[in-house]
Amino acid sequence: MNILGICGGIRLGNWDSAAALIIDGNVIAAVEEERFTRVKHAPGNLPTYAIQYCLEEGGLDIQDIDVVVFPGRTYKNMKERLSEYFRFCFGHAPKIELCDHHEAHAASAYFTSGYSEALVITFDFSGDGRATTISHGKGNRLELLKHWDFPQSLGLFYAMITQHLGFDFGEDEYKVMGLASYGRPSIDLSWLLRSDGGDYSLAPGILRTTGAGEPPLSPQERFYGSELEARVGPARKKKGELQAIQQDLAASAQRQLELTVLSMVKAYMGRSGTRNLCLAGGVAMNCVMNQKIAESGHVDSIYLPPAAGDAGLALGAALLAALPESSTPRERLPTAALGPGYPADEIKKALDEVGAKYREASDCAAVAAEAIAAGRIVGWYQGRMEYGARALGHRSILADPRRAEMKDRVNAVVKFREGFRPFAPSVIVTEAKSYFEKVYATPFMNSTFTVRPEAREQIPAVTHADGTARVQTVDSKAEPLYHQLISEVGKRTGIPVVLNTSFNIKGQPIVENPYQAISTFFGSGLELLVAGPYVIEKHR
Repeated sequence: MNILGICGGIRLGNWDSAAALIIDGNVIAAVEEERFTRVKHAPGNLPTYAIQYCLEEGGLDIQDIDVVVFPGRTYKNMKERLSEYFRFCFGHAPKIELCDHHEAHAASAYFTSGYSEALVITFDFSGDGRATTISHGKGNRLELLKHWDFPQSLGLFYAMITQHLGFDFGEDEYKVMGLASYGRPSIDLSWLLRSDGGDYSLAPGILRTTGAGEPPLSPQERFYGSELEARVGPARKKKGELQAIQQDLAASAQRQLELTVLSMVKAYMGRSGTRNLCLAGGVAMNCVMNQKIAESGHVDSIYLPPAAGDAGLALGAALLAALPESSTPRERLPTAALGPGYPADEIKKALDEVGAKYREASDCAAVAAEAIAAGRIVGWYQGRMEYGARALGHRSILADPRRAEMKDRVNAVVKFREGFRPFAPSVIVTEAKSYFEKVYATPFMNSTFTVRPEAREQIPAVTHADGTARVQTVDSKAEPLYHQLISEVGKRTGIPVVLNTSFNIKGQPIVENPYQAISTFFGSGLELLVAGPYVIEKHR
């Protein structure tokens, strides 16, 4: 059976458009639309290019698709709209089914976790009228235990703080999380987000509303009412200097979110009879919160899919339709490399067309490792692109974590972003415990861990202000080439760790094709590009 899951939509509020293909129970492809359109989050788009890629990767025509699944059960006339869309854009409309937004989130996590039983929590801004769900996954079933409807939303809570701090809703929440490490949780926000015994609620009337017949609030307008500023002070203007009060507000919001989610985990893990936890939804991408959950003593094992945000809805929707085909729990998703890849001849064609000077390397991992060890910043473009927000060694910018100045250097000359923003380490999985406390396998980079005190001087460029790092562990079986690269770095430096950030500059999606990789290389402070077997360098 050929199942196509899609997400996104026709309204500007529908972000992170994506498509995923499952053939006979096997995940074949999954990719975000933004990588093709080059507009971050692809707001208001159905995933036309992503669908085309999935069909090509699966060797299928649209007539071969048995069912298309879309997470939008409450959307009026959506089946008819989607049928017309497919007829118009692809010449044929397969059978269309709708599923619930949060059920798709839950499926994307539970049915890729490899668990036979788990508690599943999903939380985001809103989807199909809901903001949070708690489910019990057992075998091939998800039983809904509790839900909170919008505006009782943890995503809304964090969005309000994001806007108050002068950042953009839906884009900059991770900046708030990073900024929180510099502040003290000294501001009482329990009036805004109340939490007790596994339940929570936002302060009544805190959400601004529009009048009858008016369009809903846009992401460019503030969501919060006047009470927030009355209690915590005036909002920071965009691009205004960050003060200690903003750092403390970020820390206080982060702490209030953690307390609320820990209360939920404690209450419902005890009722579920399992010690496994799956998380999905935009709020689940708060990796600092995930560390607190993992270390709380309430869980034995925690899992998040590579695309925990709304882009993951495409895979979750497809997995829901695939359930009747399987009588046993699915295995854990081994890799996020589910997007497009380009063979060497296509990379060479792109290099020739732009007139780039390059050489072919017999061992690209060794070449990149040599440059990293020498303090150069390397663009690494290899294999199939990752599905999800994280670059995991296929579309990555890499550097030496031993050099403390490297964080500021990469932020300033490559990423062109705020200096307080941290970078992640990728580490050989068998060596992770030498550098990080209480670390477990985390191939999709969705939790922070405390850097061991003795390791902080060894890898200062990836150690955040609070002594943590968002870690990606790299296994030789799942990621053989990236594992080889980091091993080669370890041979040269004695430390099998690299600084890893996504191959893009601020405000742009991660690069997808070779032309984008070449453009980003020449348009930034990158010093070496290793694309397939080809090496391009800027001479000093």
